[in-house]
Amino acid sequence: MEYGDGIVRRVRDLAPTFAERAPAAERARRLPDETIADLAATGLFEMLVPKRFGGAERGFEEMAAACREAGAGCASTGWLSVIYTLHNWMVGLFPERAQAEVWADRPYALIPCVLAPTGTAAPADGGHRVTGRWSWGSGVMHAGHVMVMALVTAGDAIEPRLFLLPREEVAVHDVWHTSGMRGTGSNDIEVADVFVPEHRSAPLAALAEGRSPGSLVHSGALYRTPLVPVFALTGAAPVLGVAEGVLARFAERTRSRVTAYSGERQRETTGAQIRLASATADLAAARLLLEDALRGVVRTVAEGNCDLRCRAGARLAAAHVAGTARRVVNDLCSAAGASAQFTGSPFQRAQRDVNTISGHVVFEPDAAYALYGRIELGLDPGPVTLV
Repeated sequence: MEYGDGIVRRVRDLAPTFAERAPAAERARRLPDETIADLAATGLFEMLVPKRFGGAERGFEEMAAACREAGAGCASTGWLSVIYTLHNWMVGLFPERAQAEVWADRPYALIPCVLAPTGTAAPADGGHRVTGRWSWGSGVMHAGHVMVMALVTAGDAIEPRLFLLPREEVAVHDVWHTSGMRGTGSNDIEVADVFVPEHRSAPLAALAEGRSPGSLVHSGALYRTPLVPVFALTGAAPVLGVAEGVLARFAERTRSRVTAYSGERQRETTGAQIRLASATADLAAARLLLEDALRGVVRTVAEGNCDLRCRAGARLAAAHVAGTARRVVNDLCSAAGASAQFTGSPFQRAQRDVNTISGHVVFEPDAAYALYGRIELGLDPGPVTLV
């Protein structure tokens, strides 16, 4: 699907700039402030924010298309495009008072979210006291707030809840020393016995099933959408974008490359022609799968029947798209020649980035494929959280 003179085009126009800044982002282990400002100026971060709070209240399909364009320029930029945009949507799932607090000054916020339940929360008068440490806090280096998942124990019951805290109430540990996705600055977040009022928390079950507190405030189907399907599918968008960017660079490189030993022009070799064509077809198919899956989620939510099978199908599509992108990137980088592995080459950076991000738990192929297979065959999927 193509979009006109809106956010997608503005992000696409910035992709070459993001590519130029990628080495600096990698060295700094965070995105440049200029990149954050450029993304904000496109309107991307506020596109899923409710209109009543000054947002555009657009859709997931357009958002994913924009983040795919960002990923084609820089994987870390593409990933944080998803993080900041989707997490503004998640703020819209909290009680109205929390939304008003976060968006008091502008219709977007910069918020990392960690869904791994590696913290605990004890009920307290008017809220909870939260303690824990969470890894993979993508986007925390520019954050004004954070969201973390913690387990609340009440009697014999254990309830996972998502908690929203101001950035000044948490500690950030500088541990993000990785081979790929270095520009995301995904450092650890620690909360030490901090009181979080009731209106700044929401139960995971309600978010996963599309019946969040925010769905009672906003009438649009956008805010009745289950969390995991859109997280998985929009997260796959910049991964696909990375592969599309590598394909474009491979085609450009192949047109002029002459091999050192044979003196043969690479564009005249059958192998290069086949790899180019195969990658083109694979990525086109992945893009269609991603777009179709997003449309399917949006449609079934509007119809009121986004059931377990639909949600598992989104996980399946996202994992398949990410796996396809990873395979294509590795194949094209191997065909680009040894010089593509110099540290100044965008090929090796994209290869490291896509291999890192495709290892995210939501893209894990065995789990996603088995989950869908069990549900499709009428079996109980078991105690699965990410669905």
